[in-house]
Amino acid sequence: MARHTKFTPIETPAGWRLNVPARFTQTGKRERHFYRTQREAKAAAKLLKDSAAEFGHQSQAIRPSLAEDATAAAILLEPWGVSLLEAARIVAAIRTKEFASRPLAEATAAWLLACEHLRKATLTGYKQTIGKLEADLGEKLLAAITTDELQAVIVNGTTPSVAAHRYRHARAFWRWSCAKGWCQPETLDRVELPKVRNESEIGFLTPQQAETLLRIAETKFPQAVASYALQLFAGIRVEELARLEAENVTADGIELGASITKKGRRRHITPSATLAAWLAKHPFKPCPNWRRIDRACRYLAGWGVAPPPELVNLPKPKKGESLPPRPDWPSNALRHSHASYAVASGAALETLLFEFGHTGNASVLRAHYVGKASKKQALAFFAIVPEGMKAPAAIQPVESVA
Repeated sequence: MARHTKFTPIETPAGWRLNVPARFTQTGKRERHFYRTQREAKAAAKLLKDSAAEFGHQSQAIRPSLAEDATAAAILLEPWGVSLLEAARIVAAIRTKEFASRPLAEATAAWLLACEHLRKATLTGYKQTIGKLEADLGEKLLAAITTDELQAVIVNGTTPSVAAHRYRHARAFWRWSCAKGWCQPETLDRVELPKVRNESEIGFLTPQQAETLLRIAETKFPQAVASYALQLFAGIRVEELARLEAENVTADGIELGASITKKGRRRHITPSATLAAWLAKHPFKPCPNWRRIDRACRYLAGWGVAPPPELVNLPKPKKGESLPPRPDWPSNALRHSHASYAVASGAALETLLFEFGHTGNASVLRAHYVGKASKKQALAFFAIVPEGMKAPAAIQPVESVA
């Protein structure tokens, strides 16, 4: 039998108040409604009384099987302190989200279509990760995918660096889908990435190693000299170098338009005296076959890389003799060298942020580059000039304008 509920308006300084029990509200919580006049409050109270009467009538007519289910459900929910009505609202909300969701394969197709304007390299990385997701989860609704399932696809069975790449790509897709209302951000946020080595331990060339590399390029592959100079003395990325044209490099500076830079943000670099000396003797032109020539130069400079046999005559060890081991080439060695020596020579981290095309504050650069090289090493680095030239009188680190 339904409980008798009184709906009596109460006069307060804020108006006529009507207390509404939780079972009669949309939110499932007790509410207080206020009205300007007693007449309005009584009219609202009558509607609530009629609803309560109808509710009581329906509750008397409930079928036995439904009553049994309700009793069993209430017993299951009792340890959690959740009412049957509250549980029903939770399930309804979940189902609503699922019906508003999309199958992963359908969502990824729409997302990749929206990403068509991005650089080819970025799009290729996205497609590789999406392919892994679709292979395992393509038919599932985004809202039904669990953190464990994403963990298995993104992290399990691969290296920490590959897992980090997959996670970044998946995050771009997942955030886009969240904005559509198809899934929840916390599902991906809870994925646990494996720990990797401290990325602050960057590798860079000593001034002697940098000079050796440039001298070999001058002697063997002069068409590559300007490309090395731009990386060593301006910190230009390899992928940006591939999109750079001769007209982008002038006496007024190096113009990196949005179509060239990795982040799609324009940068202008004013060459240091050192870089200007190199570009004066070796004007920049795109270097055909750059990657193969680069491997050849690094090998000839003593690094452990496999050179193209058509460019380098590989020595053959005598019988029973093995060639001495060679050091591994540090990742992003030229770009890291420029940053380390620029900071050591006095370049402001804020300037380096613009020069490197980074966003945000300088904390990452500070962790990477501050204290990595000495002032003496920096002076030696920026004193490297083309063969037969004198080092510039004023050695200044590169300055840039975003």
